[in-house]
Amino acid sequence: MGELVQWFQQHIQEHSLLYFIALYALGGKPAAIITAKLCGLDLSWLFPLVILMDAIQIPCFHFLYGRLFQYGTLQRLSTHLQAKFESGGDRGVLQALKTLGPLGVFLLSMLPIKGGGIWSAVFLARLIGLPLKTSFPILICGSLLSSLLLLGLGDGIIRLWRLIA
Repeated sequence: MGELVQWFQQHIQEHSLLYFIALYALGGKPAAIITAKLCGLDLSWLFPLVILMDAIQIPCFHFLYGRLFQYGTLQRLSTHLQAKFESGGDRGVLQALKTLGPLGVFLLSMLPIKGGGIWSAVFLARLIGLPLKTSFPILICGSLLSSLLLLGLGDGIIRLWRLIA
């Protein structure tokens, strides 16, 4: 098992960019950043890459969500969600996010778990009617802060591992 770990560490060092992008695409930002930190990769150039990949996603999903809700059943879903949002009929998460407005978009973009992140935050921004010019800086700030938190988490895991071992 030790040989396999050493082979993986050596191989990931040789092809770090390829592995990093694949991990980001398949496992998301948390998987990519924490794995890169644990493998000892140089994050000085990978960190801006994460922000760039998030920045590329924002206009793409903003456009995609805008187009999806123009067709048939999805348009009815959009009007249903908008009506629910306007009436405040759901007193749980929707009401809290409606109340927070742009801050809710920011907080949702920071969540490094499934259901949070850029995709969901762009969707929320579309639901509350934030234009791309307003939501883009909010989403990038959330991405930046979430990436810094994940770096800290990776560093904490490494320190805990060294303490234990």
